[in-house]
Amino acid sequence: MGASVENGKYVTPEGSKMWEYLTAFNCSIMSLCIGAIIGWDSPSIVKLMAPESSISVTVSNVSTLVAMVAIGHILGPIINQLIVDRIGRKKTILFSGMSSTVCWGLITIATNIWVLYVAKLMGGLCLGQYMCVFTMYIGEIASPSTRGAGGAANTITFNLGILGMFIVAPYLSISTAAAIWLTVSIGFTIAFCFMMESPYYLAMKGKMDEAEEALEKLRGKMDVSEELQVIVESLCDEKQRRTGGIRLLLTERASCRAFIIINLITITHHIGGFFMIIAYGQLLFKSAQLEIVSDHTANVVIGVVQVVSATITIFLVDKLGRKPLILFSGLIAAASNFVIGVFFYAKDYLNADMSAYSAVLLIAAMLLVFAFNCGLLPMQMIMMSEMFATEIKALATCLLAVTSGCFSVIAAKAYILVAVTWNYGHSVPYLAFFVIVTVCTALILRLSPETKGKTFVQIQKELCD
Repeated sequence: MGASVENGKYVTPEGSKMWEYLTAFNCSIMSLCIGAIIGWDSPSIVKLMAPESSISVTVSNVSTLVAMVAIGHILGPIINQLIVDRIGRKKTILFSGMSSTVCWGLITIATNIWVLYVAKLMGGLCLGQYMCVFTMYIGEIASPSTRGAGGAANTITFNLGILGMFIVAPYLSISTAAAIWLTVSIGFTIAFCFMMESPYYLAMKGKMDEAEEALEKLRGKMDVSEELQVIVESLCDEKQRRTGGIRLLLTERASCRAFIIINLITITHHIGGFFMIIAYGQLLFKSAQLEIVSDHTANVVIGVVQVVSATITIFLVDKLGRKPLILFSGLIAAASNFVIGVFFYAKDYLNADMSAYSAVLLIAAMLLVFAFNCGLLPMQMIMMSEMFATEIKALATCLLAVTSGCFSVIAAKAYILVAVTWNYGHSVPYLAFFVIVTVCTALILRLSPETKGKTFVQIQKELCD
């Protein structure tokens, strides 16, 4: 047993979850920072496009700025694949913390658009790295009873980061808001230096004494030999499975079909309206000239709906079937996109006075965010964990992160190009989103089996049918 345990540190007779919860809490701080990186776009774009902005930007600059996060998101998982088994889970998370620190540091001192480009690229890199390594890390350090809480805390704090930025950004300068998050990022990076490396990684590297000590500290127990043996056995099994991952993904019917299903879900996220509301929501509300509330207040309302709906979904997603949730989510999201599209079509093309219908636009936007959070958003991670075999799960996750980033880049650039540069207004993109969500939802429901309550073997059999 570890020396610290022999000396009686962090041990209780029945065990203690203190270090597990402390580690999950630290990870949640990083999730908060990443949420703020995503939430930065909507209020900051309006500031940058204002005549009094100290940084001169064009409409094309704005869409590129949003796209830089997606480009970084593409690079993050690729880098992770190269380093996570070499330097460890802890150092990879620390690397994402440093990326966040660089992101906010550059925004704090930015005087031109090129510095902001690099900053947002680093923010995207942080997002892509952390979201991949977090699930791996928390799965390896947490006991079954705390794993769900760690994942839930990550989701909630991510959305709180978005909401926090929506609330404070309009009242602070871009550099001041960034300085606050820079402080949080630095605090996280320092604090996480004192967290444990994954016992799974340490055992994989043959550092059995260190793995045992890490487990003892995490569990607050002196005897973890049984759990350590399970880790060793799982490592032996994994070595036998780590062959033919890319071949299985491309040629095996079940894996290929699962990959198509998850990509269809990913398309709805980025080219189905949700991503546009989060990234360009305040710009959308400003264009609508809302009378009931300001564009800033409308954006905050969207942030609140995001937090509430994501939190509710954590407790409901395992109680209902996957396909009913996808159907509900797809129908409501498609209808919401249609309403937003019709609102702007009447305003921009029929020159109708839509001021009396401002509430309809805001409610449609709220329902769009709520619908995605209740189905299509959480289903991506859930169905990935249920449909992919262990030997290809890491590869599939990496490839899906890359395709997700590509869809995001396309959406970020195309939306502004169509709505503003080509002056078609917001109606054309949202009516297109209506069609895309409708078609993708129908295809997902047609291709996907119901996975709730079924074993992996049963799911694989249905995917092959």
